[in-house]
Amino acid sequence: MQERRIFVTGASGGIGATLVKELLKDGHWVAATDVVKPELVTGKENLLTLKLDVRNSDDCKVAVNQIIENFGHLDTLINVAGICYGGDPLTANVDEWSETFDVNVKGMFQLTQLTLPYLQQSKRADIINISSVWGVDYNPNLLSYSASKFAVEGYTGGLRAWAFPKNIRVTSLQVDKVDTGFRRHLGEKGEFPTEQLRKMLTPEDIASAVRFALNMSATGCVSSMRLDAPLWYKNDTGND
Repeated sequence: MQERRIFVTGASGGIGATLVKELLKDGHWVAATDVVKPELVTGKENLLTLKLDVRNSDDCKVAVNQIIENFGHLDTLINVAGICYGGDPLTANVDEWSETFDVNVKGMFQLTQLTLPYLQQSKRADIINISSVWGVDYNPNLLSYSASKFAVEGYTGGLRAWAFPKNIRVTSLQVDKVDTGFRRHLGEKGEFPTEQLRKMLTPEDIASAVRFALNMSATGCVSSMRLDAPLWYKNDTGND
């Protein structure tokens, strides 16, 4: 993979933090951002850490300007930042619904829009949006999250059609259950015993998929990729 200048959101933990570490190992220059400034490996010339609330348009503008100032250009944007609340059609909270769409959809949209002028200048640009299996399937118990990821899928598809003629590849990475702290807003419903956590995808699985998409040759693009957690559905009765 050619050395890149990469912008990653949601990088203070979970998928984002693991992804940043793997990209740094590959020799890329990485800007790692989150609502709390990521505490990652220090002293690396090719790592820039920034505090960024993707809901705030001014924050987004400042972050993009700082990245360009430090890196000179930008090749890749990876939208990881996201939140999840529970709730069905009767119990979903309207404030949590608004927050979910502000982070998962609006934040991704406005940050992408700000980076597009720089991505268009790259010889090979990529945008990878971390989506969910609940953006293509239905989940009535994670209603706001599922609806937001359907919006992510709709936006990503439209962005892809617009971006291809400009030599920008756009990927939707639809992930199943991942063992991270992402479920913190779900309370007891987001807590699982260790044996169940071991059946989930790992952040390293997601990082591998991202690297696969970025490694595609110029003649191809991984437009969408679904990562299921097969062990989660495995029959452990001993009869299979």
